[in-house]
Amino acid sequence: MASSSSAKTTISNAKFEVEEFDGPNNFGWQCEIRDVLSQQELEIALEDKPSEMEDKEWQKINRQACSTIILCLAKDQKYLVIRETSAKELW
Repeated sequence: MASSSSAKTTISNAKFEVEEFDGPNNFGWQCEIRDVLSQQELEIALEDKPSEMEDKEWQKINRQACSTIILCLAKDQKYLVIRETSAKELW
């Protein structure tokens, strides 16, 4: 009999659906995006770069987080942030 502490649940290739942000009522949207970033292990990009992290690794995480955030914006909102390259600023 296996102990319950050895049981693991794995979710791979999970698909998350987030309604596009299209205006100022963003509380629910931000919660959902934070959850998606957390699942992708990208939530750190919403903070300042940790001093011990390599620049190349930080750039990759930031770029991925920016992409996730931008993909969840309505088209008219994307135009407002098209030149933004910081996930923290997008947030």
